[in-house]
Amino acid sequence: MFSKKKNESKEEKKVSTPKKVLNICEYVIIAIIIIVNAALIIKAAVNPRKAPDLFGKKAFVIISGSMIPTIQIGDIVVLNDDVNAAIDNIIGFRNKTSTVIVHRVIDEKVSDGNVKFQTKGDNNNVADIDWVEKDDIEGIFIFKIPFIGKILMFLYKHLAVVVVVLIVILLIKFFI
Repeated sequence: MFSKKKNESKEEKKVSTPKKVLNICEYVIIAIIIIVNAALIIKAAVNPRKAPDLFGKKAFVIISGSMIPTIQIGDIVVLNDDVNAAIDNIIGFRNKTSTVIVHRVIDEKVSDGNVKFQTKGDNNNVADIDWVEKDDIEGIFIFKIPFIGKILMFLYKHLAVVVVVLIVILLIKFFI
């Protein structure tokens, strides 16, 4: 009878070890998410005129079709935190309403020692009216991640549902 209890405790330890590993992984992932978000919030507070970057990279969800076929609606574009654009680069920049726009540089000019860029969406028939100054550039396009932005847009539109589902999941996990 003594050996049976000893074997049961070994089995319980075997069952609980994967749970412990899973819990540690969950805590590490949550800690990373909290640290990254805290860093982004601090960067946004320090420089509100620029989008916060993570290791010199910025990400934006595309919500218009002005760059089709190069970039689709719902793609996430990643920009290098660089303002030294050249003709044919795709750049992200802030317009007068502080909206970030991603278009291609088609021309540049220097006036009074300041470099300005003319941009145009690949799917647009005419160039943008306003020229972009270096200070308004968020970065230069590096790569895109297709489709993920559509998921993020859906989650943003249904944020209340997402929050309720997450709370229910956490409550179930806590009480079970």
